[in-house]
Amino acid sequence: MKNTLLLNEIREMLHDGQYDEIKLFVESNPPHVVANFLEALKINEIVKIFSFIDEEIAAEVYAAFEDDVKNLLTKELSSRELAELLYELPDSMHSQILSKFSEEEKEKIRKLIREVDSEEQMKQEEQFAHIPGIIRDSDGTIHEGIRVYVPVNKKLKQINALEPGGLINVVDPDQEEIDLVCNKLSISPDFFDYALDWDERARIEDDDSGKLVIVRVPYFDETSNDNVYGTIPLGIIFSGSTIITVCNRESLVIKKIVEKMSKNGISGLEKDAFILSVLYDTTQLFLHYLKQISNVINIVQKKIQDTSRNEDLIKLFNLEKSLVYFATSMKSNEFMTVRLKKTGIVPVNEKNDDLLDDIMIESRQGIEMASIYNNIVSEMMNAFSSIISNKLSNIMKLLMLITIVLTIPLLVSSVYGMNIKLPMQDSENAFTILLLIAMVIAGIVALFFKKKDWF
Repeated sequence: MKNTLLLNEIREMLHDGQYDEIKLFVESNPPHVVANFLEALKINEIVKIFSFIDEEIAAEVYAAFEDDVKNLLTKELSSRELAELLYELPDSMHSQILSKFSEEEKEKIRKLIREVDSEEQMKQEEQFAHIPGIIRDSDGTIHEGIRVYVPVNKKLKQINALEPGGLINVVDPDQEEIDLVCNKLSISPDFFDYALDWDERARIEDDDSGKLVIVRVPYFDETSNDNVYGTIPLGIIFSGSTIITVCNRESLVIKKIVEKMSKNGISGLEKDAFILSVLYDTTQLFLHYLKQISNVINIVQKKIQDTSRNEDLIKLFNLEKSLVYFATSMKSNEFMTVRLKKTGIVPVNEKNDDLLDDIMIESRQGIEMASIYNNIVSEMMNAFSSIISNKLSNIMKLLMLITIVLTIPLLVSSVYGMNIKLPMQDSENAFTILLLIAMVIAGIVALFFKKKDWF
């Protein structure tokens, strides 16, 4: 249904060349909502918008158009533009859209679609040519979020095939990549849903397809203005002889383990050794970031003492939030570590017991450090709030005293501004005398305030 509410605004932006604003509007709203607004435009205006917005988004908006708009739009698009649009749409829609074209035109457009597909494949090849071990599905689509490693000659090597029996690292996967891994390795999609939930706590999940261990790992995001330090769930799925790690962002913990196994060599991918390595490296990374936070706190403290800027106080507040996240995540990891023995994921033996003890000790140390730093930041913010309030009170007191001193000359001048007979009004030196009297009284009041140490 056409919606003319933004018709004039969109036309004005098109006329003024404000294409970035239109792209932002299109990208930040659902396709069916955008379609309702764009349908009210003329066909040549829709074609113009389609020429500079993302092809995938254009396809989604096109799919949401009414049939009459689709028919008019296909007539206005060039064969190449139509082929690029159809390439992004599901194959099931092609026959419907091309139904009114002649066989010759259909074949021409299908040929152009194949050319677009070939060009996209070449772009992908160029983009990922420098990255080893790229995974492709049966259609040749590259899945850059999946990396597969297998033990070869007692060292971890990256391969370009999704096979069981190795380590599979999945980073920020889309639904297509999740389906690919789940179907290939017979894993429950729920495991991915749990691991990709930003608020998921550390825990252990078990079903017929395998076991899922979720660990909260720290991260450092220098591009963020709010939470530079934070925590995120890392899912570790054990399915047969395969280990799958799942995370919303690249994890330094997994990266470090892969590098260590690639350089130093391994005898195999034992589940207990892997999960304990992840937990140990996670606690070490927590401690490393806590030391960094301690240094930042000291630097910010000195800056606040000198300037008392709001930006520094906000930075302290964000660090306090990070410390709360760290402490909560480490406690959650500690409880989950205790359960590893009970579930049998980590068999009871001397080596595992020693490593578990080390993990628990480091974890408790991290929790204690986070608690101490959090208390320091809280007390520091309270102290600086009191200092700032005290400074403000002193400034207000000073302004009040200055006002009182300046009020005395103003009082004398206001009295002599009255339209009545006053002393010395006929004297030539009246102004000088009155000014001296006012200054003397103001000086006496100022000295009194100074003696009381109010100035």
